[in-house]
Amino acid sequence: MEAALARELRVPRGTRGVSVSMDRVAVPMEEPKRRPVGHPRKGAPTRPVDVVWRMAYAASLTFHDAHGEALGTLRYGRMPRGETREVAERLARDVQALVSRRRGLSVVVLTDGAPKLHALLDEALATHAPAAKKPARLVDFWHLMEKLGSAARVVAGEEKASALREKWKLSLLNTPGASWTIAMTLHASGKRHVVLGDCQPVHEALTYLENHGERMHYAEARARGLPIGSGNVEATCKSLVSLRMKRPGARWKEASGQHILDLRALVLSERWDAAMHLTLAPQRAEVRRAA
Repeated sequence: MEAALARELRVPRGTRGVSVSMDRVAVPMEEPKRRPVGHPRKGAPTRPVDVVWRMAYAASLTFHDAHGEALGTLRYGRMPRGETREVAERLARDVQALVSRRRGLSVVVLTDGAPKLHALLDEALATHAPAAKKPARLVDFWHLMEKLGSAARVVAGEEKASALREKWKLSLLNTPGASWTIAMTLHASGKRHVVLGDCQPVHEALTYLENHGERMHYAEARARGLPIGSGNVEATCKSLVSLRMKRPGARWKEASGQHILDLRALVLSERWDAAMHLTLAPQRAEVRRAA
């Protein structure tokens, strides 16, 4: 069915590029509880269980116009014990179907700073979406700005921190190579190991810049009309997973939880009608009136 859905995928009018993202979200899982040694007490549950929070995966494929604005999003999910590569590969196959039909469609990979997420998407696209040649790769702009905002408080003090943060923001948005300039400024401040609260904001910002600098070409991405924020996958975590699966008292098993995610993903991606048509087609038969 996945291949057929990909073939029938409708591209919103005005689409110039797509972004692909992955993220994680906690889900309450029901797991067997180890029985205490000895004879069970009176009234003890026949099958005792624990509720343990595990990390599920969410992914998104978003259509963007020439200005990087979102036109629509396909959503994907995988329960904690599921094969994580499957969700990345399913997304990549949809990318392949899109790019094969729309040559010249830009592709950008957008994640937070988690290396595992980068690797999963990079591997899936290389293997299952060969038509998406040389996709742009970015870390979420707002994750970086959050770290720079904390660092600005140490470098410039509380009163001037907002102005410095805004200066860095405009530089990143408009000046190629700005991330390296900001890194040099933070190095030159001599405040890498200054502690604020229970963290070292300058050290954390520098480490983030050093580890992901090659994925911070925001000015170049904006010039191409590409998005620079991963808000669509964060919205997927909420709409696909959290709103349904984190209700008071909720707990889930792997198989039934995956069924719910698959069905919700079809609805939220506006693929339900196409999926039902494909599912029910083999059951249809011509009925003729006998008399």
